[in-house]
Amino acid sequence: MFVLLTIFTAIGMSAYFFGLLDPDSLKAEGIAADYDNGFVDTLYWSLKHILDPGAFSEDYSASGAIIAIGFMNTLMGLIIVGGIIGFVINLIQSSMEELRRGGTAVQEFNHIVILGWNRKVVSILRFFEALKQRQPIVILANTDIDMMSEEVRLVERNFKYVRVMPQHGSPTLATELDRVCVQESRAIIMLADEGAVGNIQSKDIPTIKTLMQLQNLEWSNGVPNTVVEITDQDNVDIADIATKSSVPVVSSSDFVSKTVVQCSRYLGYSAVYAELFSFGNNNIVLHSVKGYENKYFGEVAQAFKNSILLGVSWVEEKNGVERRTAVLNPEPDYELFDDEELIILTSQEGPEISGLPTAQIQPLMDVAPYERPVFNRVLILGWNASIIDILREFDGHAVQEVTVTIVSSHSEEFVERIFGGDMAKGLNQVKVTYKNSDTANRGVLKSLDIPSYDDVIVLADESNPAYDPDSRTSLTLLMIRELKEALDENEEFPSVTAEFYDQDTRALCIDTPLTDAVISPEFVSMQLTQLARQPILASIYKELLSAGGIEIALRPVHLYVPLEQEISFSELIVATQQVNEIALGIMIGRGGDKLTLNPHNDLRFQFTEDDQVAVLAQQVYT
Repeated sequence: MFVLLTIFTAIGMSAYFFGLLDPDSLKAEGIAADYDNGFVDTLYWSLKHILDPGAFSEDYSASGAIIAIGFMNTLMGLIIVGGIIGFVINLIQSSMEELRRGGTAVQEFNHIVILGWNRKVVSILRFFEALKQRQPIVILANTDIDMMSEEVRLVERNFKYVRVMPQHGSPTLATELDRVCVQESRAIIMLADEGAVGNIQSKDIPTIKTLMQLQNLEWSNGVPNTVVEITDQDNVDIADIATKSSVPVVSSSDFVSKTVVQCSRYLGYSAVYAELFSFGNNNIVLHSVKGYENKYFGEVAQAFKNSILLGVSWVEEKNGVERRTAVLNPEPDYELFDDEELIILTSQEGPEISGLPTAQIQPLMDVAPYERPVFNRVLILGWNASIIDILREFDGHAVQEVTVTIVSSHSEEFVERIFGGDMAKGLNQVKVTYKNSDTANRGVLKSLDIPSYDDVIVLADESNPAYDPDSRTSLTLLMIRELKEALDENEEFPSVTAEFYDQDTRALCIDTPLTDAVISPEFVSMQLTQLARQPILASIYKELLSAGGIEIALRPVHLYVPLEQEISFSELIVATQQVNEIALGIMIGRGGDKLTLNPHNDLRFQFTEDDQVAVLAQQVYT
């Protein structure tokens, strides 16, 4: 169109040779010789006819040849200008469509990149918003862009600090990673992409392929903090191989299974975990050991007034690779060395250090033994990807045979295929039985004789795709409440632990027999977000969640200190050290309604029989 504009402008200027600037022609309203009476005036007249069709009416009284040239330029002008306008509109529409489809090049620096899409994205965005720091976040996923944009829009309208840019594309392609400026980012969070399943057998396959792509990139500004979600525990080793164990890997199914089982064992466990790893009043940080070299761990724990000493950490080199090692809850007489760092749980203001105590605080009483819960019969209602890991976790905690009954809408053939034909494969103390029934059916629940079980777990049920998992969970809990109300007052009822995908649904089930609840996407998102900010916490989390190591537990406070008298938190710390435990906080009343994590050491309490203390303890399987 611009070539045509040039050609016909030149043709229009040929009117000069037909007397365009003669005195007779200058009498016409649209012809003037105000500039140079030559080239410029002729160029202006020609362009005016092409760009302004109304200019033709001003040639009245000019010669026939000039009118003919002006008429031709006017007609071609309509075509040329119309074409240019069409191209401009099409360019704008294409750009807007590309923007809507999430296919534009991202021009960002020091941003967060989320690769993949699942239900955890919204929770991750909320956690970054809770930090109250200006932060652009780019989401690249092979998922429907309209769905992603709508989900983001619903949550982003309440944001003040986080700006979200959803982009459609495959994270397994190097060109797409380059388009979202992954090499200029400050952190990368890789999620199992729900939209990438298709014909592949595992959600983890695209994640591992993306990991391999990231390993091949050249990082001009250093490798950003990276954390990876793996849905299948069996694929964690493959992810470690792909990253040479340099990237924290979070197994969501394994993590959820551990949390669900721990919530079954300890009333209020989820509240402790949510507070410990959230972005609220406390943080887990590393503190220099300087000044405490050759001192004992239990002695140094008394020096932090608003912080809790959790363990020690150090960096060691193995096969030419530096790796951080963490040891949580060492013996109180563990001697600190100058190459170690202290792991502390501290308030937002940072640790308040008062120096080592001049005299050792004496315990108020000998710690009474704690009888851990023993489960002989467990009922699991529902089915999702965590089911096998939950069975493994129960097997790890059991010292005697435990019978686990699973009820879901999956056919028995499907279950046999998942377990490889043997439901007890790899399990030593757990005996598994399966029943194909609707868990949200009153008759089915009544036939299961729920009061005869020691524990009931209601999973976010994905065995029936026609129903929302949270809706089925809430409906099942309502029917369980009906069964409980039909029992005599003195008849015991098992503890009930439920898994939810949405916090709002959890709030609707307050009046049910729910003992504890796990909001699995939020719990996993907390860990992913924390590791994206501080990868150094990976070794600490690994130690905390490893089987046979350290666990967060809840104990009746009367086992440690006398009731009905004022006790300082520092005295409770000393009491728990007697049995090699670390006091984390206080839970006032049953159910965890009033949890105080990391209180000031001088804060005093007057405990009752219903109060509990959250401790970091050696994991003992019962």
